[in-house]
Amino acid sequence: MDHRYWINTVREPPLKRLVLLGAGHAHLIVLREFAQSPPPDTELVVISPSRWQYYSGMLPGWIAGHYRLEQCRIEVEPQVSAAGGELILDRAVALDAEARKIRLHNGRQVDYDWLSIDIGSGSNLADLKGYDDPLISVKPIDRFQAQWREFEEQCQTTGAGHLVVVGGGAAGVELAMAAANVVRHNHQGGGRVSLIAGDSGPLPGFNALMRRLAGRKLVRRRVTVIEQRAAVRDGKLQLADGTRLKAGPVLAATGAAAEPFLKDSGLAVDEEGFVRVSACHQSLSHSNVFAVGDTCSREDGALNRSGVHAVKAGPVLAGNLRSALVGADLKPFRPRRYSLYLLACGDQTAIGSYGPLTFFGRWVWRLKDRIDRKFIEGFSAG
Repeated sequence: MDHRYWINTVREPPLKRLVLLGAGHAHLIVLREFAQSPPPDTELVVISPSRWQYYSGMLPGWIAGHYRLEQCRIEVEPQVSAAGGELILDRAVALDAEARKIRLHNGRQVDYDWLSIDIGSGSNLADLKGYDDPLISVKPIDRFQAQWREFEEQCQTTGAGHLVVVGGGAAGVELAMAAANVVRHNHQGGGRVSLIAGDSGPLPGFNALMRRLAGRKLVRRRVTVIEQRAAVRDGKLQLADGTRLKAGPVLAATGAAAEPFLKDSGLAVDEEGFVRVSACHQSLSHSNVFAVGDTCSREDGALNRSGVHAVKAGPVLAGNLRSALVGADLKPFRPRRYSLYLLACGDQTAIGSYGPLTFFGRWVWRLKDRIDRKFIEGFSAG
């Protein structure tokens, strides 16, 4: 036998293409895991509309003036390079789950064998459409930080006016208290902050003590709390009782809205358009697709949309993607019974809860600051 001929005809196994759509918190952790141990015979592609991933937990601190913006973000490219992948800076506008194709904004099509989606969500702005004054949406964060900078510049020149924050969840409460720092430092426009918290008031779903502490803190931070819903009528904000609000910019920290292209992707989605997944975060309709974070909806209803869960799900997702690539069994992500929630108050104090426990003070802010900085530093070396 001519061994030279035999050697020349040996071929490497074909590479399987794994596409990570989005560079959310869970995908950053996947990249970190893959950098330490790359999956074999895999071509890794990451699609992200921005070179930065902003850490949402630190943005209220940035607004309040406690951080520089550079301290609140992670550069995506070094994470992708360390994992041996290719980064495509663009956003998806269409997905065909049957054909296994993603169409990007620039018209390019990206094929995949395996896909994981971590693109977060938008803000549900249905009640705020048609507002005459600037509407600043918290999501996507990349656009939000630019809009907020414009608002700060406006505060310096013409005054803050009346800033209305819409949304009574943790994000809305934190942002209202943080924004009070900006408005308070710009008195010439008679600046003030109002929080439209909805019929249930601030922090629905949290325990009574945390809600009470937050309510007191909002008063001390001079934030007016309005326990009604609001909608736009003739270009102005109108409360449920018919009162018209004299407001300037509106900061929307409303509920999550799924990316529109997902409902036309062929993937199984819930009634709101979020990708339906199992406890292993595998699509219920397409076994080669995974989804995590705000973009998914678990069939067991075990998760709410929280960055806490997205971070904790990251290592499990990394393991499941690795297993899927080689045909091994998947493992469910089982969230802890209790999660630690830390609510920044804009003055370097914070309110925390862990299950039935609630606590408050400067030490809680220091704890939050340490946890947040540690997360960012975990990706600083790429």
